[in-house]
Amino acid sequence: MRKAYILVYTLIIVAAVSILSVSLLTNVAAYVRTGAVEVSKNQAHIVSQSVLQLSFAYLKPYMSGIRGITLPWTNQNIATKATWWHSFKDFLFSQSDGDFWRNLFQRVNESKYFDFSTINEFNQDLSTFTLSGSSVVLALSASYQVYGNPYSALLVSRGINGKLEAYSVAIVSIDFLNKYAYFTEKETRPGGDIIYFITRDVIDGPMRSNDYINISGSPRFRSTVEVRGVRGTGNPVYEDPFSPKVLSQQDIDDYNMTKIATNYSADLNALVKNPQDFVNSSEESGINLNLSSIRRGNNTLTPQKLIVEFKSAEGQGNDHFMKVYVEYKEGWQTKTDSLFTIKPRPNQEGYQMVIHGQNAREWLGLQDSGNDETRNVNFNGVLKSNLTIALQNKSNNDKPMYVDGRYTFYSEQNVELYDHVIYEDFRSFFPHQSIDSIVVTDQMAQQLKDVTRTDFLNIVARDSVIVKEKEQNLKLTMSIYAFNDSFKVENYNSGSPKGQLTIFGSLMQYYRGPVGTFSGESIQTGYYKNYIYDSKILEGFGSIGTPVKKEEVLILTLRSVY
Repeated sequence: MRKAYILVYTLIIVAAVSILSVSLLTNVAAYVRTGAVEVSKNQAHIVSQSVLQLSFAYLKPYMSGIRGITLPWTNQNIATKATWWHSFKDFLFSQSDGDFWRNLFQRVNESKYFDFSTINEFNQDLSTFTLSGSSVVLALSASYQVYGNPYSALLVSRGINGKLEAYSVAIVSIDFLNKYAYFTEKETRPGGDIIYFITRDVIDGPMRSNDYINISGSPRFRSTVEVRGVRGTGNPVYEDPFSPKVLSQQDIDDYNMTKIATNYSADLNALVKNPQDFVNSSEESGINLNLSSIRRGNNTLTPQKLIVEFKSAEGQGNDHFMKVYVEYKEGWQTKTDSLFTIKPRPNQEGYQMVIHGQNAREWLGLQDSGNDETRNVNFNGVLKSNLTIALQNKSNNDKPMYVDGRYTFYSEQNVELYDHVIYEDFRSFFPHQSIDSIVVTDQMAQQLKDVTRTDFLNIVARDSVIVKEKEQNLKLTMSIYAFNDSFKVENYNSGSPKGQLTIFGSLMQYYRGPVGTFSGESIQTGYYKNYIYDSKILEGFGSIGTPVKKEEVLILTLRSVY
């Protein structure tokens, strides 16, 4: 009996071991197969990434500055060319961040694309590097278009390894100079005083200086800081753990404001027309006001500056969108003529231009005559002038102006600022009755960033952008560029303190300009700074004519799908 039991037990154990062995072998085989699949997926992913990098190299020559991404676009649905397109979208939308991509694809124009396989050299490089894949780029329809060329696009590469495929995705844009909240080439002008970042100063966005920055007290930097170095005895607060990043000389040479500014005026000429051609143009364009002296009767009238006036406080008159005047000298007298008003066409897309009488026609070189005349025009938002441009609420003095639309103003001299300049979409935050007393807090800054809006303003000066009148707690919603000189406050070192200077947008200048003086942690004159970055800039949400660096790709988002 005892031997029989042993035999039974032995058979049971053998059976159990056999079952376990089969199970182990099955699991090992499954593990090996799973591991092999993962290896193949990873290899496909590496291929897609490599194809994407190659695509960046071929895309750069088509990043044509203010002319946009000048690819030879195909106007056809992408799915007719890329048979994998719908499969790719299904993969992408199934990811944990799928909702983000679904929302983004509302901006993707799937009927406007470029296929890199049409470039022979691209195909040769794929073969040279033994890459099996393809790459396409699609226009983002919500990006500003310049003669059909967008400022931003979606780039998708496909990598193949056997039967497995992987995708790499990038949102790319023109390399906007205003990708920084604050940029300077030089922190101190030759022979000038040292200008400090001080306590209560806030730079709420990416910051860069190609020079040493100077610190006193505890200024706060909320995003990345790239500088040649940091000097001073203060205790700056860096909220980015990797800041400050110290720039190399190569970094500084590669991103030089002088290089960027050199061709800007010439590039802008492609986007503007003289007044005579502008009013008769069937294509979208801007206005080039290259004004010179005229004769009126026996007198010579010499233009001094342009005055640009936006919408005023609600119920305060001045309901036009943008009105332009010329200020001129007649003998010893300074006088002003209204030139034109730009406003939307009633109940339809596009703009109207109201030409303000015979005096305006003389300045604009228009041959016809008569009183005020309204014409439909194709205005792209760009105004260029050989004169200094003043932003001033001329018809409603000292009241804020509200910018409704997207504009770029470029002066071959200076730009002067006299009043608060606020996006129309921010009007509820800054009512005209109380705007002087409002201090922009961190909470309000975030609310401004979150607003869905359509307004944008670039102020570009060949030389300086100057605050001429020190409004209390001055607010400027705009991107500011002072190519050869500075953004500064006139008489910054006189009078009583004026509180907070808020710039919502970005500030680019060659030399850092002064906006106030301080003693210890107290403002003595002028302003302390509150610079808030407008992150919508990086989505291609800007104005035609935004200064950029040519032949560079700004990568906004990267994603892999496999």
